[in-house]
Amino acid sequence: MKKRVLVVLVLLTIIGVMAFAQRVGDSVQLDGKPYIVESVSGDRVVLQRASLDGVWRNAATGRVTAINGSSGTINSIGSNSGLYQDAVNKGYIKVGDQEFRNLRSTGNLTWSGQVLKADGFANNPNTATGASYANGTLTLSADGRTMTVTLSAGSATYTRQ
Repeated sequence: MKKRVLVVLVLLTIIGVMAFAQRVGDSVQLDGKPYIVESVSGDRVVLQRASLDGVWRNAATGRVTAINGSSGTINSIGSNSGLYQDAVNKGYIKVGDQEFRNLRSTGNLTWSGQVLKADGFANNPNTATGASYANGTLTLSADGRTMTVTLSAGSATYTRQ
């Protein structure tokens, strides 16, 4: 009897969520976890768990990073940023380094964690003086295809590959 009641409650919860998830790309909460509506066909709605897991390309630098769970590792270094390229040339940053670490969900489509950044001087923007981690916020778009990484110094956009 308890099992049947639990199954009915779960189904009612899913149906209640589905009533509000009407368009592809909408984000919904189910059991406190974020999901993205992947497809809608008649009475059928397919949800995908909202996750940062996957391969991401930084639009500004060309850097490619693979996120899995609470961390992301640099797969390839782009050459679109003078400061970042100088940090690579000096050995401050390399393929295999963790670009993201200690990631944890803080909301429907947001995560917080630490982000590896190239350090330099404002008066000499293409000269790296080191690399360090900064606290940041990662925000996933409703369709799950783009991610914005925001640090105190600004933000960067990544696209899912």
